[in-house]
Order: sequence, then structure tokens, then C-alpha cells
Amino acid sequence: MEFPGRSAARGDVTREDRRAKFAEVARTHDAALLRTARRLTSGDEDRAQDMVQEAFVRGYDAYLRGQFVEGTNWRAWLTRIMTNTYINDYRRRRKWEADVDVETLTRGGETGPPDTHAPPSEVPGTSLLSGILDEELEKALASLSEGLRLCVLLVDLEGLDYAEAAASLSIPIGTVRSRLSRARLLLHDRLVEYAKDRYRI
Repeated sequence: MEFPGRSAARGDVTREDRRAKFAEVARTHDAALLRTARRLTSGDEDRAQDMVQEAFVRGYDAYLRGQFVEGTNWRAWLTRIMTNTYINDYRRRRKWEADVDVETLTRGGETGPPDTHAPPSEVPGTSLLSGILDEELEKALASLSEGLRLCVLLVDLEGLDYAEAAASLSIPIGTVRSRLSRARLLLHDRLVEYAKDRYRI
């Protein structure tokens, strides 16, 4: 006769073991995920906190159902969950607020739907991209379509490789490469005069 928890004697992992392990994972990656969430939401602290919590709740549920592959990257996996949450929320907000073609997000076109949120510079207490980017760089990044911006955030700022970014965005690696190439060219064009003035090139 089997009793709850007795499977541990045979070396099996119990639900309590999984809960403890996931709690440790959450502690390890909380700061990195919050930084990413702040960037995704352009510094909206409340939304960022909610997104991280939602990612952990969904991640824990998926982990209990065996959807995490042991030995793979926890941060990339959780970032994918959080990015999907952001994209779904983005689509809902765009449809509700502007009734526009939200498919522009997944196509990653250069012209995105009109912005309906205050720019980061107008959000009180916001440190632009956690102090990594200054105001002009942040403005240039924010001017990109959502599809291009997400690729830059995940690869150039968060340090995910192409495969991890592709998994996070549920798009092919080739699409990540092409979007990054387009985004970098656009950022260069929009920042070249600023760079000349600032660095006296």
C-alpha cells in the first residue's frame, strides 16, 4: 500500500520537493525577471511586479505538470512565460483601447500601432532601463515596433542567445536574427546625430 510522500524512499520526487525547488528558482531569478518586466512595461512598476508574479504562478503550475525540461535554462524558460503574458496583455490592451490591428506585434513591422501609454520619461521615479540606457537611447528603443523592441530587449539587454529569445517569443531563430538586424539599423539611424553630439565624433 502506498502512502503520500512514501515514493521519496524510492528516490522519486515529491510535490513538496518540487515546491521547494521552484521556490529556490524563484529566489534566484526574481531580480532578473523584474528587471526584464520593467523594461517590457517601460518602467511601470505595478505592471512589472504583476507580470513577474504571474510568470511564477504559471511557471510553477507548468513545472508541476512536467513541462520544464530538467537541465535547460530556468531563466529563459521563465522569461518565455513572462514574455507571452506581456504579449497577450499587450494585444488585449491595444484591442480594447485603440481597436487597431494587433497582428503588427507578431509581424514585427517597422510601423506599429499608435502608443497609448505615457513615455518612460513621464513616469515618476522611473530609472530608464535600470540605469543602463540614457534618455535618448530609451526614446529610440521605444520608437521601435513592439516585435523589434522585444528582440533587442531580450538579446542585447538581457543577454539571451538567439535560441532562447526565439523560444521566449515563440518565433523562429531566423526571425530573431532578421528583427535584430532591422532594429539595430533603425537604432543606428535614429541615434547617429545624437552620438556625434555627445561623443564629438
